[in-house]
Amino acid sequence: MSQAEVYAYRPFLIAVATNLVGCRSTAEDLVQDTFFSWLKVDTNKIQDVKSYLTRIVTNKSLNYLKSIRQKKEEFLDTVQPSLASFSMTPDFSSMDLKCEVTHALSEVFKKLAPAERAVFVLKELFNFDYAELTSILGKKADNCRQIFSRAQLRLSQETDRFSIDVDKLKTTVVDFKNATLGEFSGLIENLKSDLNKK
Repeated sequence: MSQAEVYAYRPFLIAVATNLVGCRSTAEDLVQDTFFSWLKVDTNKIQDVKSYLTRIVTNKSLNYLKSIRQKKEEFLDTVQPSLASFSMTPDFSSMDLKCEVTHALSEVFKKLAPAERAVFVLKELFNFDYAELTSILGKKADNCRQIFSRAQLRLSQETDRFSIDVDKLKTTVVDFKNATLGEFSGLIENLKSDLNKK
């Protein structure tokens, strides 16, 4: 099979990776890495190219998710109880295009108060559990559950409650991107600064 024929599987492989990692740009990187791996194997021994490539990209996607999970755990191990006062700023989750992320985050900024944003972003978008939120935000688990439920309700409403700080939104988009790569410190500090505002 020619390289052009192999490359024709790219859209399919990107769809597979996107479904697993939730971010198209990351999926594209994983597929690119998959093609590099393909160049190193003896292709004459491979009978079903599509299945082989699917297995490679799936394994790379799962390894990526495992790496992110480990980075999150390592970060949580370093969190100090002093983060109880914590502050936050909105970020929206793993959407892949910058314009989509910006649009989604703008909705979070307009509709959610700082505590609601912090809980929603960390719980819904980055899968922090309530025990982790308690450690990071200094709020009881039951309180976090109530805040999360309230945030979901607010986002479903048409009414905007706050004006958008454009500079803060831009910074949040960058922090969100870094958080999807497992670098949570910027996002945490971002959220922390908003929580400290009166």
